[in-house]
Amino acid sequence: MSEAAHASRKQYVGIFVALAVLTALEVGLVKLPGISKDPMVTGLVLLAITKAALVALFFMHLKWETKVMRWMVAIPLCTPVVYAFVLIADAISRRIPA
Repeated sequence: MSEAAHASRKQYVGIFVALAVLTALEVGLVKLPGISKDPMVTGLVLLAITKAALVALFFMHLKWETKVMRWMVAIPLCTPVVYAFVLIADAISRRIPA
């Protein structure tokens, strides 16, 4: 990875602003009256995934790494998600109340 492969100061400020806006959206979503729990949790999870992707791509410099390196990071991060879906499916199949 060469020195030119890193983001510029302008890009870092842009990412900072994007993360701040996403955080404000999260707070706004929680404070929004009349929204039920399921859509709120879904929205918060999607916002968190977006923020994590921005941090990984720019601050961990994965955007400029090889595909192999990106996969080496992505696969372990996806494993808990798959495990969570398996546990949720198991709980639903057993009809365990949440």
